[in-house]
Amino acid sequence: MLQKTRGIVLRNLKFGDTGMITTIYTESFGRMAFIVQGSHGRKSSVKGNLLKQLFLLEMEVDYKPGRELQRVKEIKNISPFGSIPFGIVKSSQALFLSELLEKVLREEESRPELFEFLFRSIQILDLLEDGVSNFHLLFLIQLTRYLGFGPSNNYSTSNQFFDMIAGNFVLMPPAHPWFLQNRESLVLAQLIGMSYQNSAEFKPDQGLRNALLDFELEYYGLHIGNKLNLKSLKIFREILH
Repeated sequence: MLQKTRGIVLRNLKFGDTGMITTIYTESFGRMAFIVQGSHGRKSSVKGNLLKQLFLLEMEVDYKPGRELQRVKEIKNISPFGSIPFGIVKSSQALFLSELLEKVLREEESRPELFEFLFRSIQILDLLEDGVSNFHLLFLIQLTRYLGFGPSNNYSTSNQFFDMIAGNFVLMPPAHPWFLQNRESLVLAQLIGMSYQNSAEFKPDQGLRNALLDFELEYYGLHIGNKLNLKSLKIFREILH
């Protein structure tokens, strides 16, 4: 059955000489894998240059429940980027975030609020001029709220240690090793309370920015139940340095 849906490109794999298997997070069906034949051919209705990481699509798909590889009849780029593909910092953000999303978005079901958050966040990244180097930190914190393990912002002079297992700030260091000390907890509390619009006001040094990213990735791993091994992480760090 032909159906229309919006989608966000997460990953591509070459298939044969001209084909491609692309993983797309869709508004109507959740995470789906699509086979695109002849994506590099002149006569193809689906061009491979529209299937780059985080591209925002409108799709007409031949959807069949239970089929491992769905088929695409037509795609359009409904929100062309003005900056993400053309600058090293934003393009590396896109590569890093698409790899992370490919690992954490597993459900094949519609979650409109989550999709809308992702869609709007990617549009904001493309438009953002200041605070770009903080975008991924804010994005990862905000995404946890949609994945069901968003941290509580209950930091106070009494609760100065962030318990990564409980997901909140506590009075004393917990018995397990997964927690943040006072300084990092204070910075985390500041980060939790921020938005994309005031991200430029957040000015950690590079060491602290790296520590926050390490924390966020470990926090994801603890709550998803699987450590995230991101191939793009090393290069991403070097570019943001």
